[in-house]
Amino acid sequence: MNLPSCPIQNLQVSARLRISEFTWQDAADLAHMHQNPRVRELLMDDLPLDTTNAAQRFIDGMQRFYRQYEGTGIWRAERAIAPDAESVAQARQAYAEGEIHETLLALVEAPTWQFCGWFSLVHLMDAPDALEIGARLSPDAWGAALALDGGEWLLNQAFQTLKREQVFGHCSPRNRSAAHCLRVLGFERVGLAPYNGQQAERFSLSRVRWQQWGMLPRRERQRQALAAAKAGR
Repeated sequence: MNLPSCPIQNLQVSARLRISEFTWQDAADLAHMHQNPRVRELLMDDLPLDTTNAAQRFIDGMQRFYRQYEGTGIWRAERAIAPDAESVAQARQAYAEGEIHETLLALVEAPTWQFCGWFSLVHLMDAPDALEIGARLSPDAWGAALALDGGEWLLNQAFQTLKREQVFGHCSPRNRSAAHCLRVLGFERVGLAPYNGQQAERFSLSRVRWQQWGMLPRRERQRQALAAAKAGR
C-alpha cells in the first residue's frame, strides 16, 4: 500500500498524550530514559540506547524508516503536565477583571508537554508482513493510562489507516503490566513464541474483534481483561 508522505508531528492522541516522529533534538531524552534500569528490566529487545550517540544513530535510522514504511514506525511520546493551579486562578481572575485577553489566559491554562517514551507499530522480524504494537514509557508515566491511550491510536492506525486484518503484541512472561495492557486493548494470548532470541508471550488481535471490543467502555474492558488473565487467556 502506498501512503502519502505525511510526517506525524505533535499529534494529540488524547488530552494527556501526543506523539511525533523522532528528531535529533530527542537524543538526550531518549538516552536518559534508557539509563534507568527500571525501563530496561523486562525488555525483550534491549537495544543499547543509553548514550546520546547511540540514541542519535537510532533516530537517524528511524527517520529513514518513516519514509520507507509510511504509516509505521516508533514515535516519540509526550505527556501533558497540568499548569500551576495558583497561576491559573490568578490568570482567570485577571481575565474576569479585564486585565488580560483570552489569548493570554489560554496560554496560562495550556499544559506543557514532557517527553515520556515511545509508541511503536513495526513489522515482526520473523514475519515481515505482520505488524506488532509496542510501548516504552519512563517510570514517571506509568500507571496514568497513557499506554492505553497510545495503544488505541496504534490499533486505529493499523486497522483503519493501513487496513491490516491482524496485529500482534509481545512482552516478557514476567511483565504482567504489559500483558494486562494488551488484554485491555482486546488482545488474546496465543502462547510463548520465539522473539529476538528469547521466549515471549505472544498476543493477537483481529480487526473484527477490535471493531467490537473498541466500542466497550474502558472500565468494562479492564474488567474483562482481569477475568481473561485469571483464566490464562
